[in-house]
Amino acid sequence: MKKRFLIFSVLIISILAVNFALSHEGEEEFVLDHSGLYPLSQLAAAGYGSAAFGALILIIILLHKAMNDAVKRAVYIALVAVVFIVTAYLVVTTLHLNIISLTKGPVHWHADFEIWVCDKEIKLVEPKGLSNKQGTDLMHAHNDNRIHVEGVILDKKQASLGAFFYAVGGSLTNDGLKVPTDNGLFSFHDGDFCNEKPAKFYVFVNGNLIENPSPYEIAPYEKVPPGDGIKFIFTEKPIEEIDRYIKTDKHTD
Repeated sequence: MKKRFLIFSVLIISILAVNFALSHEGEEEFVLDHSGLYPLSQLAAAGYGSAAFGALILIIILLHKAMNDAVKRAVYIALVAVVFIVTAYLVVTTLHLNIISLTKGPVHWHADFEIWVCDKEIKLVEPKGLSNKQGTDLMHAHNDNRIHVEGVILDKKQASLGAFFYAVGGSLTNDGLKVPTDNGLFSFHDGDFCNEKPAKFYVFVNGNLIENPSPYEIAPYEKVPPGDGIKFIFTEKPIEEIDRYIKTDKHTD
């Protein structure tokens, strides 16, 4: 019984590892994924390596009694080779990414944000899954109204506001915003109505109006402040009446 359970577990883990790797290949191909630099993404390499390792373990469990010494030696060498090759691949690609990155290594930057539409605050869709992330590994939030840039930056655009909304499944332009919420994709742009009046979209960073918000790169700080406080506002009010200042005491880490 224990043997059957072990065999079943190895099969399930192998299948899940391959499916997980394949389902993530090609994601965020715009600016938020570095897998295009290499034959395989690190996730795919780990997935295929896990599948191969599991298959070899299964062979050992099922056929070890029928194997002669030469075959056993070959299988065990193959196990070691899989572990070595995958580990070496992950180490080499990680070192290469760090060397070619703009900051010569991974970053951990933050910026706080708020989205206000017709005097009501809009929240991103609740994160799904164990990762608790709204977005991708490199650019995401944790249901905390905070932009997290965590990883290797190859292009400054990867730390931009446009990249963030792309990562969470929306988009940002000079005159509007699309943002996923628990009630679906929420979209607005200049000329849409607030309180039965034509409204306009504004973006303020630390209280200053940003005319072209999408390419704006968040300040490279881990703490807020000095990291940016950003407010996205869609309103019918004149700009002089907008509360553009961000509370900077919400987060301290």
